[in-house]
Amino acid sequence: MLTARFEVDLAGQPGRRSSAERASHFRLTISLQAEAGHTTVLLGESGAGKSTVLRLLAGLLRPRRGQMILDGTCYFDSERGLFVPPQERPIGYVFQDYLLFPHLTVFENIAFGLRAQGLPGPEVRRRTEAAIEQMRLSGLAGRRPAQLSGGQQQRVALARALVLQPRLLLLDEPLAALDVQTQREVRQELRRLLSEIGITTIFVTHNHLEALLFGDQILVLDNGQVIQQGSRRELLERPRSAYIAELVGLNFLRGRLVTREAGSLCTLAINGAHHPWQVSAILDEGESAEAGPADEACVVVDPRSITLYRTPPEGSARNLFAGEIVQILPLSAGQGPAHDGRVRVSIAIDPSLPPLTAEITEESLQRLELHEGSHVYAGFKATEARAYL
Repeated sequence: MLTARFEVDLAGQPGRRSSAERASHFRLTISLQAEAGHTTVLLGESGAGKSTVLRLLAGLLRPRRGQMILDGTCYFDSERGLFVPPQERPIGYVFQDYLLFPHLTVFENIAFGLRAQGLPGPEVRRRTEAAIEQMRLSGLAGRRPAQLSGGQQQRVALARALVLQPRLLLLDEPLAALDVQTQREVRQELRRLLSEIGITTIFVTHNHLEALLFGDQILVLDNGQVIQQGSRRELLERPRSAYIAELVGLNFLRGRLVTREAGSLCTLAINGAHHPWQVSAILDEGESAEAGPADEACVVVDPRSITLYRTPPEGSARNLFAGEIVQILPLSAGQGPAHDGRVRVSIAIDPSLPPLTAEITEESLQRLELHEGSHVYAGFKATEARAYL
């Protein structure tokens, strides 16, 4: 079990940082708990602070305030003045670009840390050979990094970290250095390896699909703050911001309950830049009894549930918004069975609200003569919108 909380101001701090993280006003505040033997994913855009968290855990950065406890042992406590240096922490670190020694063989790269610890030669060989076998690198021990594929280099970097028998594994964008084809091949293999070794892992990524695939728990970071955390199901079903909703492919609005009708039907007031909007939705089961007027709630709508019109429809849906098309994005390219003929249309409805995104067929796009800049109406049924506190 890992428990950590950090407060850090990166101004003046040494170390590798993104351009956003180098900004003088960037501050990071985070509290996390990672269950033993499971993978916790830190998800966010570049500059959100994900890699900084890894460097704090590894001891490569010293926070202003906080504490870090791993499996009952404290490695940092600002109040007690305790700071255990990186080389004395039982942590394996795999960097985004792997940082393999180009002049050393696979065997020598993996054995490097063991030799640095001064272990006897037979012990170094035994553990290195076991790591080579575990990572399915047999037959490659004599090769140098330049002679390996991207996936093989990743396995060497993992073996070099795991051969030290760490209690915590840190993975910084472990698939980002691979091309798209290799990513697909390596993704399932890495997931299998993490499952087999059963080590507490912190996995950093900007890719929401990787987060959903690897994360037993997911923390979403934005500008140095955790804006949501939970299981993959919680993020998929209950996003708490437009950023997270966009990652999982949903429209998102936030407002306050103003009316409750029969069953679970409710109406929310959404504050716009120029006037309030109203949205009718179905309140999640189990929350109907607790919800009251003025309670804040979120609403999500699947893009496929939104219908577009050039003029206001007769007997229109309870939720109808007027706006301008700002983007049209095909979901697939080419022709034939793989081409599903659907596009995503983003409509700006209010300067202070995220665009509504509708998913329609190309046939509908052409029939309605829609293009970027077109004025349209976007509607959806109350039964197609889901609200939750």
